[in-house]
Amino acid sequence: MKKIFIGLAVLVLSSCYMKGDYTLGRRNMFNDFFYTYNIHYYDESSFANVDTEVETISDYKVGVARHVASGGIVLSSKTVNKEVLSNAYLRPTCKGAMVSNTVPVEFSDEKIYKAIGEVEIEDTMYRLLEPNRYGDIALVDFNGNIYPRVGRIYNNRLSLLDTRFLKEPADIKFVNETQNRTGNESIVSSIEVRYQGLEGYYMVFSYKTVGADGSDAIEEQKTYRFPMYDKTVSFEGITLDILEADDAGLDYKILEI
Repeated sequence: MKKIFIGLAVLVLSSCYMKGDYTLGRRNMFNDFFYTYNIHYYDESSFANVDTEVETISDYKVGVARHVASGGIVLSSKTVNKEVLSNAYLRPTCKGAMVSNTVPVEFSDEKIYKAIGEVEIEDTMYRLLEPNRYGDIALVDFNGNIYPRVGRIYNNRLSLLDTRFLKEPADIKFVNETQNRTGNESIVSSIEVRYQGLEGYYMVFSYKTVGADGSDAIEEQKTYRFPMYDKTVSFEGITLDILEADDAGLDYKILEI
């Protein structure tokens, strides 16, 4: 009878080990899975353009003396529409961890965490953070609260460890972080002024603008000439203080734009 009992015990332990081999070899073997949940995985290809940002990029400073070689840019500025593509990324409000009598699940506030999908547990939707190096998955609801248990993906379902975890610090939460990805960019408008050197006794400036007409970009170029001894020149709403000009380059300040 004793031999039969020992044999049954070995068989039970063997079956438990095989069932939980994904996790039991790395964690306390008594922390077996008790529940599994269907995962709705996020589809990377379904991330859509959620907004258009207007951004102005300029290369000039008003009132600051600068030098530019002949043919160089005196000032430039462009306004662009940038498509912002969202992704499911979260960041903890502080450094912390979920701790228990097993390996803690740590979070860094210098890192962003990607959500790979979501599950419903007791009528609440939770986002699944990408597994850490041990395969542990933290769950975060849409208010940023962390679920007090850790999951693993097992047979393509979420399995929860029976062990309950405590948050340290207790007030740690996750906040949404939209991550910009490379998207389409279109120019709304731009200006570019170049110093083209001297022609005779005249300073020569080229002025180029680009404007949008629907989906088409309309480009216009003009040339302006001023006596080389002028101390102030103005064109197209731009005023320059000329400090020194010769065929090699230009020393100047932007007074107005």
